Amino acid sequence: MALRPLRRADHPPGLGHRHERCPRACGVQPGRSGVSDRLFLPGASVGGRQRRITIGSYPDWSVAAARTEAGNLKREVDLGNDPMGERHADRAAPTMRDLWDRYKRDHLPRKAARSQADETMMWEKLVLPILGKHKVTDVTHTDIEALHRDITTQRGTPVRANRVIEVVRRAFNLATRWEWVEKNPASGQQRNPEEKRQRYLSPEELSRLSTALEAHHEPISADAIRMLMLTGARKSEVLEATWEMFDLDAGVWTKPSAHTKQRKEHRVPVSANALTLLKRIRETADGPYVFPGKGGDHPLTDVKRSWAAVCKVAGITGARIHDLRHSFASLLASGGVSLPMIGAMLGHTQVQTTQRYAHLYDEPLRAAADHVGKAIDMAGKKSPPEKSGKSV
Repeated sequence: MALRPLRRADHPPGLGHRHERCPRACGVQPGRSGVSDRLFLPGASVGGRQRRITIGSYPDWSVAAARTEAGNLKREVDLGNDPMGERHADRAAPTMRDLWDRYKRDHLPRKAARSQADETMMWEKLVLPILGKHKVTDVTHTDIEALHRDITTQRGTPVRANRVIEVVRRAFNLATRWEWVEKNPASGQQRNPEEKRQRYLSPEELSRLSTALEAHHEPISADAIRMLMLTGARKSEVLEATWEMFDLDAGVWTKPSAHTKQRKEHRVPVSANALTLLKRIRETADGPYVFPGKGGDHPLTDVKRSWAAVCKVAGITGARIHDLRHSFASLLASGGVSLPMIGAMLGHTQVQTTQRYAHLYDEPLRAAADHVGKAIDMAGKKSPPEKSGKSV
């Protein structure tokens, strides 16, 4: 049976009243028009205080439905729970967009500019359109799996999907620290397989690349690629380099923590060839950036097109610009430089990262072993023959 509308004039203003057909289960409250439009559980004692718990609007709720809901709410109150408090808390719970806003404010500035831009793109373009309105407490492992699958098959690539899940996982780690959630729904998410590429440019390829750079029509981009070849630095470290980071007299490059992946200052000597390159650029430089973009007031943003162009001219295929870093390390390793020294040159903080170059020591180690063998042979040849004869 539907609730009979009650007029404001039938009741004292500002008070709710029990409905005649639902005296204990629910009450009605006069609306602005004078017609009762709210259903509630009257007289509920929550935490020692009398509270009126709203059920819903009339006529959206029938008497039967309101009575059933009122009974449920009454049982919750009898158990010492606060249904309205839980509703308010749920409405106030942070969303995924709130998580991104705090992450962006408190955590993202600690990262390099390139990483900030990449993570911002991932959140704004890939995460928030799907999960932005979700409460962080409502996001489940299934939601993360669905996001990963969607980016893998529809809106990105398998590798990009892995990177997105990683940044979401880190954000939820912070959310647990902030006590927004109890557990991280992105933990344990299965990732797409990624092929670990180990592409090294041979000395012949590096020679052809140098020739192609000499003829390239964009000299700033060409010099940036040369710097990558000669230092093994990360692309972002080179492109964002400023003159104040270099001591050209001492031949030292000090990368500030804000520019390094390991978030620590990295002081590294530069080779004579790299120093010659820097001094040549310095002669005509008139701004703070070693490799300035258009206008000179900001750094060069990318060298992707130039890299593709010079590789085509040099006949180099299947090489990424990051492979210049691998090639630099491989030349050090094949020259017998120790793994700790290679790690120090490249700014590695994890031994495992440098360990990938260990197999490149085969030839220098073989040469060292041969050297020992030859030394033993030579020692044997120089040894005087034993004297024969009887002892007295």
